[in-house]
Amino acid sequence: MTTIRATCPECGEVGLTPDDIRLTVVRGADSPVGPDSHYTFTCPICRSVVNKPADERVTRLLTTGGVTVNVIQAAPVLPPHPEDPPGGAPFGHDDVLDLHLLLLLDDWFEHLLSATTTGRA
Repeated sequence: MTTIRATCPECGEVGLTPDDIRLTVVRGADSPVGPDSHYTFTCPICRSVVNKPADERVTRLLTTGGVTVNVIQAAPVLPPHPEDPPGGAPFGHDDVLDLHLLLLLDDWFEHLLSATTTGRA
């Protein structure tokens, strides 16, 4: 059986089998091995769980040694949240009063629609 050498921060270099290591590859937007890729093992001496980054070189070495790969697709980058609007004038007391008066009208919705095309209510 293949023995893989890894380093525990407490115990130093330890010998592991491929079944002792869990390799997680997070696919990047422009790379098959993204920056969040890592491998995890439990130290056979102190029983600590050790988590280490895995770049393309480490991933290649571990897979060549027989470690099973768990591939995850990176989450897409989302546009800004709609509750984080672009800057503008703050909504003041006069704006609240104008909205209140507008909502008293029967055709308030048509006024709002026309405001979006003309720029004002």
